[in-house]
Amino acid sequence: METPAGATDARKGLRRRLGAFTLMGMVVGCTPPDPAVVLEQNIAACSTGSFPEQRIAACSAVASDADATPAQRAAALIQRGMDRAEQQQYTRAVADFGRALRLDPSNTDALSERGAVHQQRGAYEAALSDFEAALALDPYNSIAAYRRDQALQGRGDSVRQQLAQLTEMLARDPNNAEALNNRCWLLAVNDGDLNAALADCDAALRIAPQSSNTLDSRGLVRLKRGEFAAALGDYEAALALEPREGHYLYGRGLARLRLGDVQAGEADLAAAELLRPGVGAAYASYGYIPTAPAAAAGSQPLSQAAGNAKP
Repeated sequence: METPAGATDARKGLRRRLGAFTLMGMVVGCTPPDPAVVLEQNIAACSTGSFPEQRIAACSAVASDADATPAQRAAALIQRGMDRAEQQQYTRAVADFGRALRLDPSNTDALSERGAVHQQRGAYEAALSDFEAALALDPYNSIAAYRRDQALQGRGDSVRQQLAQLTEMLARDPNNAEALNNRCWLLAVNDGDLNAALADCDAALRIAPQSSNTLDSRGLVRLKRGEFAAALGDYEAALALEPREGHYLYGRGLARLRLGDVQAGEADLAAAELLRPGVGAAYASYGYIPTAPAAAAGSQPLSQAAGNAKP
């Protein structure tokens, strides 16, 4: 994962704040009880551990420590998310930043770091949404401003380059199911040709019918095409393979809502947010998807119903 200019300073700043918590704990008393000592040791190791695995373990201990303050837990979750992102554990990193934001919705570090992961994965709208939110809270946040500019520059060029690379790859290897799914997904989340996206996902599933990722991709394509029953079927199939994946559960909730099953749909959305905090914002970044039943929305495709509501 490429480290943008200013990211090192962001990490140093976060670690200074974690270190400050340690110093504050030491001032409280010369002989704190054992649980307090353990907490302070974990806070220190979370920010200064020599190896990512060591920092992740220490940050996990802080995040689950009932005696830790919300600020300490949020800082630990952000540090753990940054370490996981460096290890390319992007889904888990995004979840960590989402949990930090539930503790502290105005935490610009969490917003900026989550945006950086979205940008790394090519989800530019999600990245820009996070950078804009960070800048709304802190207009002088130079790291978020730099990352926003990079995301704006890279959004168009990167998508075109990635599509060209995938097309070239598929010319050499037409049965590459992963490449077909990736092209389907890129088209779906970047307002591309939905007919072409559906064809790619269909082809990928003929090759690898048990791919939950591809079923998820096709579910989003079908949601945007207004094919809500078919989308529901795709998300149900994906959940049969991975029952606790919040991304699939949120998609099923949207499909159920559009089909008029409001109670079950809302339950899915709530459960999905618990499994993967921030998943609703991620779906919004793919192109705003209304949650009203289709009959009330005129049964129009979601990409049309969204209008200019995209963040």
